[in-house]
Amino acid sequence: MLRDASHSFHLCLLSLCALAFLSPNFANAADAARTTTAEEQTELDKYPAYSGPLNVIEANADNGIHAFLDENIGKTVYLDLSIVRYEPIDRASLDRPEVRAATDRFENPVFTKCWAEINDNQYGILNFGESGYPLPRDVADIEAGCTDRVRFDLELIESVSAFPVAWGDNKVQIFLRGFFAISRSEQESGKTLYTLSEQQNVPAATRLAFDKHKTTRHEQANLNLHNN
Repeated sequence: MLRDASHSFHLCLLSLCALAFLSPNFANAADAARTTTAEEQTELDKYPAYSGPLNVIEANADNGIHAFLDENIGKTVYLDLSIVRYEPIDRASLDRPEVRAATDRFENPVFTKCWAEINDNQYGILNFGESGYPLPRDVADIEAGCTDRVRFDLELIESVSAFPVAWGDNKVQIFLRGFFAISRSEQESGKTLYTLSEQQNVPAATRLAFDKHKTTRHEQANLNLHNN
């Protein structure tokens, strides 16, 4: 009961952010003229940047996220991400017909082949332990159980720009941007774990330049908002 209440409270907080993020005023600001000044370009040259999806319940075959992470091991980078994941559900509830009918996770090979060892308490949580999320490469990698994992080390949500969500079909889409240090390690299982550690000591002028020039308006996932 306590965990359900905490999760609901978390979603409510994020939904408030989503309203701000998706509002016309926010969109108009994002679409304003983006001429880069010399001072801004100096800031933009300091860090590599990636803007796009980071898929944890489908393949990342065409978005270049693996190549970007591998090229920047040991570096701090700017990430502007769209992440779609499943909402947490207790394993004890997964056999209930109404629960199974409300989600497509049981037909999703990434969930059935790559999420099996993840505790239900960790479903949907960005910032959790050593197992991380699956980070599927392609169909063959999914069939093999997903050789890569990714986890976020978020110390202060407030220092990460924009944390809105949309949800439906037992899924949540998170829009996350900020500066992260990238590290790579090997788990006992032999899988590769990418850890993205939030960096709080980036100057405000640098953050403003990247938020202005290195972000995009991500496509909203096709979520049925009436299912939840």
